[in-house]
Order: sequence, then structure tokens, then C-alpha cells
Amino acid sequence: MNFSHSDKTAGRIVDTLNSSILCLNKDWTISYVNFAAEELFSRSATSLYGKNINQLFSQVELNTITDKLDAFGGDSFAVTEHDAKITLVNGTTFSADYSIYPIESTDNTEQILIEIKQLDWQSKITREEFTNLKKQASLQFAQGMAHEIKNPLGGIRGAAQLLERELNEPKLRQYTEVIINEVDRLTALINNMLGPNTEIVKKSINILEVLEHIRRLMMAAESSRIHIKIDYDPSIPELMGDKRQLIQALLNIVQNAAQSIDHQGVIIFKTRIGRRFTVGQITHPLVVQVDISDNGNGIAEEIKDTIFLPMVTNKAEGSGLGLPIAQEIVSRHGGIILFETSPQGTTFSAILPLSLGTNAP
Repeated sequence: MNFSHSDKTAGRIVDTLNSSILCLNKDWTISYVNFAAEELFSRSATSLYGKNINQLFSQVELNTITDKLDAFGGDSFAVTEHDAKITLVNGTTFSADYSIYPIESTDNTEQILIEIKQLDWQSKITREEFTNLKKQASLQFAQGMAHEIKNPLGGIRGAAQLLERELNEPKLRQYTEVIINEVDRLTALINNMLGPNTEIVKKSINILEVLEHIRRLMMAAESSRIHIKIDYDPSIPELMGDKRQLIQALLNIVQNAAQSIDHQGVIIFKTRIGRRFTVGQITHPLVVQVDISDNGNGIAEEIKDTIFLPMVTNKAEGSGLGLPIAQEIVSRHGGIILFETSPQGTTFSAILPLSLGTNAP
């Protein structure tokens, strides 16, 4: 198979793969990359062509790919490594299986093909899908309990209102006001536990308008403490979604990010296009990935696996409902929320389909 830039047919086939494919000349300069490789290195194909493969990887951290290329030489046998740690020039580190193959192009020149299959991202998707199943079970239990609690709360509130009408002393009415206010507070808390109770009404929306609306809200509330940076891809097409509910979902994530920052800090909004992204059993040809990154304290180790379950929080002022509601809304849009965290900060990635998916093989 010819992986030269002119081979459009082969290019279209290889662009459908989830693995990152790179083709190198004998001097290790890049002659071809597929869509997955563009996403992996956050660079366009035209900006990668002609560059030496070493320019893509960190020169500080060890990378077994360049080590294997050194040893590969003109060997006619493929080289494969499993669960290798790879660090890119931008500092991103991930685990991957990769293979290096010798190939011969149609003009009889020797070339090298590298296939890289990331492991971390797929394992995150699998883990979050499992967590989402646990969340659904937890949410169903919470909904049942909430309905059981709301009924007597309504009775208590009604009785307090009747009692208030019969009381002539203002001092005694203060007590009924306390009862009514506390019942209303508990009712609001239960409604939040149930999450969005309205149907999703999908219309064509611009995700950048959603993020800009959230940015304005946060600047009005936190301008002295939080600085928001943006890294938008302006070419992202409109998606079908419920604008109001997506604002709520992403605002919950941003507020969670702000709460993780003790004093002053930075939150970054980033958008990118993803291709052939699988959520559950559905493979979506195109998705939009919204990254919300902060330089806060990170997520505590003891709640990492349960962060999307209701009432899970380690914040004194937190309800533990913001992230579960966000995940529920994104899930109802056919997407998923993933995250990466460290003591230096956290990135939540909301993945939203841009088109109808197909059943994954």
C-alpha cells in the first residue's frame, strides 16, 4: 500500500482508523499522517509533512519509539511494543501499543510506517461508561427516595401555612416561617438530586456561543479571582443540542473548576474536532471535544472513581450534584465527560457528537 501524500484512496481508508498512522522517509521525515495522528500531535497534516519524527517527541523524557527506530535500521521485520510510555514535545504523556513496519512505495523507495494506538483514552472511556452505569443505578435509587420524601414535605409545608394563618402573635409566626423556608430548601435540594426533569429540545447551536455565555457569567462573578483563557477552533460546525441544558452542564464543570482554585487561578476553554469517536456501542464520525482545564488542586484520590455519582464531594460548600448533572445532560446528548487530574490541576473533556453515529464493530 502506498502511503504517499498523492495516494488519496489509501488516505481515505486509513483516515477511518482510530490508530495514528505515520509514514516516514529513510531520513525519518514525515511523508503521510492520518486524521488520528493529526489529533494525537495537535498539528495539521500540512504542518507535519517534511518534519523529522524527533521533533514530535520530548527530548527530555525517554521515548521508546525513537529508540526502536534507531535499532530498526533496514530490518525487514516489524517491531512491536505494548503499553509503552510516550511523551510528546508539549509534555503530554500517554500509554500506547505501537508497531514499526518497513514498506516499499510504488516508486521503489523504502519507507517506514508507524502505527500508534493510545491505551489511556480508551480505558478512560470504558471506566467512565462503567461509572455512568453506576450513576444511573444510583440516580434511580435517589429518584425513588426523593419522591417518597417530597410527599411528606408537601404535607409539612401545607400544615405550617395553615398554622401560620391561625397564629395571631408575630413572634410565633417566625417559627412557621422557619419551617416553610426549610421545607422549600429541602425540596430544592431534592429537585437538584433528580437532575434536569425537562425533555431535551435539540436545535442547531454554536458551542462557542455556549462557552462565551458561560465565560461572561464567570467574569461577572469571579473576575477578580479567576482568569479565563480561550483556545477555540473557529471551524467547528454547529451541533444539534439543547442550548439551555448544555449551558447548565458546562457551567457546572466551570464552577467546579473555580471551586478547586484556592485563591487566584486560570481556567482554559479549549475546543477541538474529533473523528470516529466511540461512546458505548455507537461510533460517531465527528465529535466536538470541549476541554475545561484549571490549575487548581486536582481531584482527591479517594473520590476519583466516584466523582460522577450524586452527593460525592470533598468540598465543604459543595453539594456533590454539579458533575453528576453535567454528565447526565451530556449523556442525554449521546456524549460523555472524561477527566484527567493531578495536583497541578484538572481537565474535564466533554465529548458531544456532531452527527449521527453508527454501531461500533
